[in-house]
Amino acid sequence: MNIQLFHDMKRIAQYVLRYRFLLIVTMVMMLIVGLTTAGMNALIKWLMDTIIIAGQTEKIPLFLMIVLGLYVTRSLCMFGSSYYSRWIGAGTVHRIREKVISHILAQALPYFTKYPSGQLSARFLHDAERLELGLTHAFTDLFMESFKALAVLVYVWILNWRLTLFTSVILPIMVSPIYIFGKRLRQTTLAWHENLAELNERFMNTVSGIQTVQAYGGEEYERKALVRLSEKVLDIRRKVIQWQALHSPFVELAMGVGIVLMLIVGVHEIQKGALTPGGFTSFIAGLLLIYTPLRKLSRAHANLHEMSSALDRLEELLSVQLHIEEKPDALECPPLRKGITFENVTFAYPGSEKPVLEQISLSIPRGIIFALVGPSGAGKSTLVQLIPRFYDVSEGKVLWDDVPLHTFRVRSLRRRIGWVSQSPFIFPATIAENIAYGQPDVPFEVIQRAARQAGADEFIRDLPDGYQTRLGPGGQTLSMGQTQRIALARALLHEPDILILDEATSSLDVVHEQAFQETLLQLKGACTIIIIAHRWSSVRIAERIALISHGRILEVGSHDELYARSDLYKRLWEIQWQRAQSIR
Repeated sequence: MNIQLFHDMKRIAQYVLRYRFLLIVTMVMMLIVGLTTAGMNALIKWLMDTIIIAGQTEKIPLFLMIVLGLYVTRSLCMFGSSYYSRWIGAGTVHRIREKVISHILAQALPYFTKYPSGQLSARFLHDAERLELGLTHAFTDLFMESFKALAVLVYVWILNWRLTLFTSVILPIMVSPIYIFGKRLRQTTLAWHENLAELNERFMNTVSGIQTVQAYGGEEYERKALVRLSEKVLDIRRKVIQWQALHSPFVELAMGVGIVLMLIVGVHEIQKGALTPGGFTSFIAGLLLIYTPLRKLSRAHANLHEMSSALDRLEELLSVQLHIEEKPDALECPPLRKGITFENVTFAYPGSEKPVLEQISLSIPRGIIFALVGPSGAGKSTLVQLIPRFYDVSEGKVLWDDVPLHTFRVRSLRRRIGWVSQSPFIFPATIAENIAYGQPDVPFEVIQRAARQAGADEFIRDLPDGYQTRLGPGGQTLSMGQTQRIALARALLHEPDILILDEATSSLDVVHEQAFQETLLQLKGACTIIIIAHRWSSVRIAERIALISHGRILEVGSHDELYARSDLYKRLWEIQWQRAQSIR
């Protein structure tokens, strides 16, 4: 085993050692299997020299009983070692998956920009599966076959040390192909995994956006792109198969050369009288018994390289830390008493030097309805993402009642914030479970009240299974307006101190938008409501409005104040008014 593989085994040991007792039991069973291999080899010498040549046929029953006993012991230990090694492999991969899940869920949004869902899916599922196969098969082959080879090697050393010493001299020639092709196999396997992840990501994106693909006639374009990626994967896979296939033939050739050389030396030992015919037969049988473990060790070596590349990719996910920092002495977030304040906030996305927000200073008092308006790309959504700490500021502070946000535990802070985006996520669960997400034990009456506030109760009750209707991924069976109303209900159920609506009413019809505005007016005073909307009918209910352009606050005031003193606000409002009139 080379240094890199030894390093990989050390990395995996931190998970495997959790099963140290089973590991010891498995290793003992594998050692017994190795000893029975050497024992059967010794029986060949006894059979030849004592029973056949010396004619002591009365020992045949004893011989048969010993053979039967060895095979029974061997079979039981092979079953036990195979079962427990596979169990250890499955348990180890489960532990790694568990660690990956915990790590990924603790990361901030930039992490998911670096690793899109297709890549995460490929690594989490495919690479973990390759790791499990490598652990189970490679572990069994590596240790059991090593024990077999070692036990037989000790036996043949005792049988004739000179012949065994000669064997050890030519042994490096016999096993050299294992190491010659190992490095190349590792490189090609890693490249295959990476390109497979790229194919998986493209396929998932195509399927997710199939409606857009079909609407714009992009089927042929996507087909060609996917086929091109698949051909690239196939080409690299062909190289992997090539290097895997070269392992065994070269081992076979090297072993054949070695056996011929040893036969020449063995015949010379018999002629000198240093070895009996039975001993020579047993020695040759031992060489053949060593050959099989060595061949399996070459396969284990190939599996270990595949396992190593899979481990590298999983370890890469775990090594990247893009989570929101939380102080060890962070506090529980108290209810909002005064309001949210931005003090000279500047923000640039990770990896970018250009600020999206610059020198933002803004106060949003508790209990009011506050709107953020401005051209597309002005930084409105980015600004509100700083409140639940989806991102942290680059400069400045965001204060919760005059206390910096990083003073509080992240989860505690987010429990006090309701969030509804333009494209809300719907889980593959019942409507009731979607509304109660994060609070699974909440009474049904509370779920229904939240749905009624969001204008969702009526259409939910019209469904055949009502609140127990099971939704597909992304709420495929619902309209966008219905999806947004369920997301609104989810946010209202938590009774947040701050309710952030990022284009949340964009897909509601006029009737439901008016109903929801009435709900917001009823919530006025109970929580702080921050609205981002391009449909300014929702903005009119806001008591205070901030106009943002190019990442800066231009004006803050009521609708009438901004309309009177801001040309940009007036122009945006008139564009919306004309658009609304043309629709009518």
